[in-house]
Amino acid sequence: MKQHWPKLLHILIVIALPLALFAATLRIVTGHWLVNWEYGKASFPPDTYGFSTEERIRLAEVSVDYLITDAGIELLADLETEGGAAFNARELEHMVDVKRVLWILLRVGAAAGLVVVAGTAVLGSRPATRARAPVALMGGSFILLGLLAAIGGLMLASWNVFFVQFHELFFPPGTWTFAYSDTLIRLFPVRFWMDVAAVIVGVLVAQAAAIGGAAFVWWRR
Repeated sequence: MKQHWPKLLHILIVIALPLALFAATLRIVTGHWLVNWEYGKASFPPDTYGFSTEERIRLAEVSVDYLITDAGIELLADLETEGGAAFNARELEHMVDVKRVLWILLRVGAAAGLVVVAGTAVLGSRPATRARAPVALMGGSFILLGLLAAIGGLMLASWNVFFVQFHELFFPPGTWTFAYSDTLIRLFPVRFWMDVAAVIVGVLVAQAAAIGGAAFVWWRR
C-alpha cells in the first residue's frame, strides 16, 4: 500500500480536476450577469410572441434564482405574465429536473475539488512524491483540453446532435422539448444556449491552460 498510494492519488487528481473545473464553470455561468449580457446584445433574437426585453430579463433572472438557491418550484409556479401563469406544468417539471441535475453536478464537483486540493497537498508535502503533484495537475488539464477539443468540434460540426445528446444524457426522453410559444423557449432560445456553451468552453480552456501552465512551471522547478 505504501508503494501504490501515490499512484492512486495521482490518478484521482487527474480524474477529479476536469470534474471540479466543470462544476466551477457551471456555477460561474449560472448567474444574472449572463442573462443581462445575452439580452444586452443587439443581435440577440427578439421574442416573436410579445415579451419585451425587460420582461424576458425579469423571468430569466427568477429562473436562475430558482436554480441556484434552495427555493421551491413555487417560485416559478407563482410567476405571472399578462397572459396568466408564466410557465406551464411541463416547463415546471423540466425546471425541477434541471435543478436536480445542476445540484448533483455541483456537489460532485465540490467533492472533486476537495480531492484535487487535498491530493495535491499530500503529494506536494512529501519529498518522495512531490514531483507527482504537478504532473497530476498537468495530466488533468491535458485530459480536459482534449475533451473540450472533441466536444467543441462536435458543437461546430453539428450543434443539433450535441444539443440532443446532451439532453438525452441528463433528462428523460420527451421531457425537455417544448413548443416555440412556451416561455422557456421564448426566454432561452437556441442562440442563448450556443452562447452559453461557448462561454463554458472558453472558461474551461482558460482554467485548464492556467492550471496546466502553473503546474508545468512547478514541475520544472
